Amino acid sequence: MAAHFFGQGELHYQEPVVVRIDEASLRALGPWPWPRSYYADALWQLDQEAPAVIGLDLYFQTPDPENDPILAAALTEVATPVVLGTELVLEERTKFWTRRWQERGEIPSLFPTADQGYLNLLRDRDGLIRKWPLLPSSARPAFAERIYQAANGKKAPTINNGVLSFAGKLEAFPTLSFAQLLAGDYPQDFFRGKVVLIGVTVSNMDRHGVALSALGSVPGVYLHAYLYRNLVEASWLKPLPFSCLLPLLLGSTLGWLFLWRNRVGSLLLFATVGTSLLIIIIGLAAGLSGCLLPVPSMVGGLVGTSLFLLAASYRTELAERRKLKALFARYVSPEILDEILRRRDVINISGERRFVAVLFADVRGFTRYTEEHEPEQVLSQINQVLGEMTAIILRYGGLVNKFLGDGLMAVFGIPVWKEEIWTEVFAACQAIVTNKNQPTGDALAVGIGLSWGTVLAGSVGNQQRMEYTFFGTPVNLAARLEKMARPGEILFPLEANRTYPLPTESYTCEEVYIKGLSEPLLIGRIKEWG
Repeated sequence: MAAHFFGQGELHYQEPVVVRIDEASLRALGPWPWPRSYYADALWQLDQEAPAVIGLDLYFQTPDPENDPILAAALTEVATPVVLGTELVLEERTKFWTRRWQERGEIPSLFPTADQGYLNLLRDRDGLIRKWPLLPSSARPAFAERIYQAANGKKAPTINNGVLSFAGKLEAFPTLSFAQLLAGDYPQDFFRGKVVLIGVTVSNMDRHGVALSALGSVPGVYLHAYLYRNLVEASWLKPLPFSCLLPLLLGSTLGWLFLWRNRVGSLLLFATVGTSLLIIIIGLAAGLSGCLLPVPSMVGGLVGTSLFLLAASYRTELAERRKLKALFARYVSPEILDEILRRRDVINISGERRFVAVLFADVRGFTRYTEEHEPEQVLSQINQVLGEMTAIILRYGGLVNKFLGDGLMAVFGIPVWKEEIWTEVFAACQAIVTNKNQPTGDALAVGIGLSWGTVLAGSVGNQQRMEYTFFGTPVNLAARLEKMARPGEILFPLEANRTYPLPTESYTCEEVYIKGLSEPLLIGRIKEWG
C-alpha cells in the first residue's frame, strides 16, 4: 500500500542498470537459448566500463561443452565482481496456518567457483510475490543480498518478516537491451560504478505476479532490482507495531457496545464505515512510516466480529432472509431470488394479497405415452420436457411454484408486478409451445392455461415441510383453462379494457363455461403462433 500511494510517482534510480534480454535482442542475436559465449562477450564489454558489480539473473544448469569454457574464463579474468544465480531445492511445510520453506539442497552449478546467490522467489498461496525471499536455514544468501555485499563491501541488512516495497515503476530503472550492450550502443560512463543486472524480459519468460497490480506481470530481473533498492534504502515494509492498532480496537469495541441491540443493518453500516475510516487513517500513517498493515490479523478480527453480529441478529433480519431463501431458491432463477432478498420487506410469507399472472402447463397424451414405452424412457422424456419448460419460465422471470405430475404451475410477478411482465408472460408461453428442443407431435405437445389477478400468497405446511404457494380465482381459472387447451394451444381470459402483447389475428375469441362461474367467460385461444 505504501508503494501504491507514496511510491508510484516519477522516480528515477541511478542503479541497478537492467540489461534486458528482450524481443529486440532475440531478433538481433537469434533464438533462445543463446550460446554461453554471448554472456562472456557481455562480461568483457561491461568490464571495460568499470561497473561496481555484474549480476546474471540466469540459470546455467545444462552443460554447453563448446561455450562453457569461454564463460568460465571470462568469470575468472574480468576485474569486475560477478554474481551468478543459483537455484535452491525447497520443500513447503505448513503447520496450522503458518507456511514455511525448508531448504533441501541446491541444484549443482556448472561454475562452482563463481560468486553466487539464490534466485528463488517465494510466492504466497495466491501465487503472488510480496514477501522477502528470506531462507534463514540457507547458508547461501539471496541473489540481491549477494549483489549488495559485493557492491558495498558489507553484509546485507537482516530482514525479518519483510515485504517488498515496489517504489517506482519499472521505467524508474535505467535499462539497455542486451543487443545494444554487445554493439556498444550506449552513452559514455553509462555503467561506470553502478550495479548491473542482466536478465530475461521477454513477455512469455520469467514473469511473476506481484501484490501491486499496477505493475502487472514483472520480469524476474526487475524483482531483483527492487530487492536491491530495498536493501540500499532500507525501504522494505515492516510489520506495523501492535500499539498502532489500539485505536482501531478501542473504537470498534465502543461502537459494538453502543449499537449491539440495534438492527443488524444499522450495526453493520456503523461497523463498516467506522472501521473503514480507522483502517484508512492507520493505513495512511503506516504508508508514511514504511510499515505494513497486519492484514490477516485485522481481517481475522473483523471476521470474528461479523460472526458475532450474525449470531446476535439471527432472530431478526437474517432469520427472515434465510426463510425466504429456503422458500424460493427451488422455484426462481438466481436473479429473481436476489431481487426477492433485496425486497424482502415487501414479501410477507405468512400471507398477503398480490397481483400475479398464473400459468398452468400440461403435457398432452402422456398417459398413452406411458403405456407404450418403458419406464426408464418415460422418466427421461418427462424430465426433458419439464426441464425445458422450467428453463424457459426462469429465463422470462417466472417462479416455478410446483410440478404436477406431467405438468407444472408457474407464477409471474414475484416479488413485484411490473407492466413489462405482460410481455414476458406471453413470450414464455410462446417459447414453451414452439420449443424445438421438446419432443414433437401432438402425442407430447403442451397445453397452457393462463390467467391473472389478485391472489393470496403465503407459506403453508409445518416446520418439517413448508412451501410458498398461491390461492384464489386466478389460480383456479388458469387450471381450468389448461384442462380445456388442446395440444399446442394457449388459453387466456379476454378483458375489454386490457391490451395484450400479441397481434389480434394470432388468437380466436370464444365464450366458454367454467365450473364455479355463473356466467360464460370470454377467452382467447392461440392455436398456432404466427
